[in-house]
Amino acid sequence: MNHFPVGLTLNQLGAMLKFRLPTIFLVTLLTMLATTAAVLLIPKTYTSSSELFIEYRVNDPISGRQFPAMLDESYLLTQVDIIRSNEVIDRVIDTLRLMDKPGAEKSRQLLRERLSKSIEIQLRRSSRIVEVQYSDQSSEGARDFLDALIKAYMDINVEISVAPARARLEQYNAQLKLLREEIDGIQNKLTEYQQKAQIVDTDERLDNRSRQLGELSTKQLLLRTQRQEYEARMRALDVMINSGNEVPEVPEIAQQPRVAELKLRLSDLERRIGDLSATYGKMHPKLVALQDERAVLLDRLKREAKAVLQGIRLEGMRLADQERALGRSMDEQQRSVLESKRHRDVISSYQRQLESAQRVYNTAVAKYDEILMLGTVNGTSLSVLRKAEAPLKHAKPQITKSVLMSVLVGLVLGLGLSFLLEIAVRRLRCLEDMERGLGLRLFGQIGKSTV
Repeated sequence: MNHFPVGLTLNQLGAMLKFRLPTIFLVTLLTMLATTAAVLLIPKTYTSSSELFIEYRVNDPISGRQFPAMLDESYLLTQVDIIRSNEVIDRVIDTLRLMDKPGAEKSRQLLRERLSKSIEIQLRRSSRIVEVQYSDQSSEGARDFLDALIKAYMDINVEISVAPARARLEQYNAQLKLLREEIDGIQNKLTEYQQKAQIVDTDERLDNRSRQLGELSTKQLLLRTQRQEYEARMRALDVMINSGNEVPEVPEIAQQPRVAELKLRLSDLERRIGDLSATYGKMHPKLVALQDERAVLLDRLKREAKAVLQGIRLEGMRLADQERALGRSMDEQQRSVLESKRHRDVISSYQRQLESAQRVYNTAVAKYDEILMLGTVNGTSLSVLRKAEAPLKHAKPQITKSVLMSVLVGLVLGLGLSFLLEIAVRRLRCLEDMERGLGLRLFGQIGKSTV
């Protein structure tokens, strides 16, 4: 019986299976019962799911570089890694206080690994929608964990997205502080110097000293002209006096009112003396009285003429004194103007420094406002399309599916066991077993064939 050929025909296999049907049925039944018992004993697992829409806007909130569309898949895979990251899971552990729950792992690392295995993330082809699932023995626990997971993921994503802007904000805060201190320092120096120099406006056109210096210069020019005219007059007077002319006869002196009046009186008196001289003798009392009056009047005329001449000379001294005093005033005013100009140059230098620092500060403030706005904008747009809910039915174990699978497994096991039993101990199950196994040729058959 051990010399059967290895190859089996369909009739032989059918005969074998027909004989082993009880075995196959028993194995299938036992497998189904064992599976059903195991399914009923396994703790129920509830799965909560949520859908996220992820859209990436820019790569850098500072430079605003656009994100290439061809890197969408790479970016989404990166987001999946972030969701599964230790930082996200640690925040969920801290938020839900999972380390404090009864029966929880004592090691955070072991708890983190167990939770990570219960997270399932599914990416949809050609879509930016990501489905996140979490399985737990409690429906509320699955929902709460998934809510906390999504919140932690979104918070971390925001932190990562705005981190460059926030880092730049810190740098700008320090720079703005230094710039403000520099501006305040320059302003204080400028104010102190203006108070010390007593200069408020740096516009020289509004400076009284410069205007006064101009007025003094005009007066000096006028005095110089007057002095030159006076010198010319004095030279003409000296020439006429040195030529033998009497002082009262000099035209400029004779034109003086008092001198002219005295000369007029003297002329009238001489006319009267001339008239009396023709009638009376030289010793006539009237003529003598008129002669005495003429001598007195002539003496007064000479004294008056000399006084006028002395006044003219004193006018020259007065002009000279005024010119010297005006020169001293001009020198003093010129020094004051130069000193004021020097102060204004220093003040202008401070003002240029202040304006330059103020421009830099204003530019930095404008950039600071831009970065401040970008620091509050998340580069990644995350939207929860479907919030996590507490599942009404458990996801595992699936009794119907498990039982159906156990039937298939039982059939496979029964068939395998039956085949092994047949191969181990071969029996004659049909006519072909005699012909192929024993090499006998049949000439007839008595009775009804069982095959």
